[in-house]
Amino acid sequence: MLRRLALVGILCSLVSAGQVALAQDQAPRNQAVITAPADVSVGRPVLLDASLSHIVGINPHYTWFVNGVREPISNTVDAIYTPEKAGILRFRLIIQSTLEGERQESQVVQEVAVYRRKVVLVADTNIPAEKVNAQIQASSGAELYIKVIRTPVPATSTDRFVQFLAEQIPAFRGADSIILWTDAVNGLPSLLQAFQRAHSTEDIHDQNVVLVSAGSLSFLAQTARAPFAVLRPQRIVLIHPDTIGSLFRQPDMPAFLASAKARDVDVAVVDSSTPTVMFWQPVSLLTEFMLSHGIASQTILLLLMLPVIATILSFLKQVVGITTFGLFVPSILALSFLALGMWVGLFFFLFIIGVGTLSRSFTARLHILYIPKVAIIITIVSLSLLLLLAIATAYGIVLSLDAVFILLIMSTLAESFLTAKAEQGWTGAGSGIIQTIIAAILCVLIVQWSPFQMLVLAYPEAILLTAVVNILVGRYTGLRLAEYLRFRELLKRMGTEE
Repeated sequence: MLRRLALVGILCSLVSAGQVALAQDQAPRNQAVITAPADVSVGRPVLLDASLSHIVGINPHYTWFVNGVREPISNTVDAIYTPEKAGILRFRLIIQSTLEGERQESQVVQEVAVYRRKVVLVADTNIPAEKVNAQIQASSGAELYIKVIRTPVPATSTDRFVQFLAEQIPAFRGADSIILWTDAVNGLPSLLQAFQRAHSTEDIHDQNVVLVSAGSLSFLAQTARAPFAVLRPQRIVLIHPDTIGSLFRQPDMPAFLASAKARDVDVAVVDSSTPTVMFWQPVSLLTEFMLSHGIASQTILLLLMLPVIATILSFLKQVVGITTFGLFVPSILALSFLALGMWVGLFFFLFIIGVGTLSRSFTARLHILYIPKVAIIITIVSLSLLLLLAIATAYGIVLSLDAVFILLIMSTLAESFLTAKAEQGWTGAGSGIIQTIIAAILCVLIVQWSPFQMLVLAYPEAILLTAVVNILVGRYTGLRLAEYLRFRELLKRMGTEE
């Protein structure tokens, strides 16, 4: 009995000690916080602020140190330090106070980069990290601060890419050059939209914008005129990836351009001396006007590609002999593949067709007229898309507003399939779907080709040539290629009889 009482006493003592220790751990403590810029140029004062620190007790005392020097630079809630050379400064803050007769202490360290020349490199997520690191290591001997920003989304994801760039604008301040490394044609227009969205286009007037791309610099220079006209930086420079190291090693942009000219390096420059678009280029004028007023380059590209898609489909139907659900359905399907991505767009299209077919079998029992029946089918398809989008959102997949509108337009395509099924049966409707998908994929492969997109954005008047192509296709009266294959035996016999 005594042993049990002793054990119970020991357990109670341990519990009490644990509660005391836990109470001590949960007791309020000082928490030092430094508010300071991430980087600053040589000779400019660094303002350090500790007002956001959490302090308990009374009589707080602040002590600021820099780079391990024993003498403090300040003993107040804030401090000012002016660096005299480039490098990394490490500021250490110690906060002491008194709580119930006990001394409370907290400290924190904050690093600030000091530079003579700053360059911000924004690298698209599609650019391999080893390429970026190799170019940075090539400039290791230069007195240069390179702030590297890796984008979490590719430049082709226009809305999210623009939003990310808009959030990074504070990091661009003080930079000699903003380098945008992406192979997407909408890199510069996205940067333009980001500054417009943040209402800070004046922040870039004293800076250089550099676009790094493996594509044609002459074509990209044509697309850079609209961003330059709105942002008004010092200049927009277009270079290839293997030229970045040379840019880092030069003391400034004029020195780099002079060196590139002397070594005959391929560089394109857009500045105040670049010729503007003339009145006999109406499509270019319209395109630059839309870009300068915040219209997404992806939207403009889709509009410019629609005549091209229609022309490709016209050739496939009239000359090749592919059978599709008219011209409207494959055009909308191709645009949806461009906006949503090939596999996502194909999944949604097959989902719409599947739900539409099931809805048709359900509404057949209602014995109502055709038009109200189709309206019910479209309603069921729309609700099914709503459910699918809700499931996608639950897993963190959020589609843009433009994508949702495209899905709503795609929901009306179920009517074309149901009409073909009623007239031709499963075989004819299935063949029509397969050929429609093939035609849409072929259109996407052509218009998604990066050099072709650069050509259209650089010289948008080129889409007027689609009218000439359609006139030539419209005058073609011979057999279609598919008909040559279909009637090859008959053609052989006719050739033998002759």
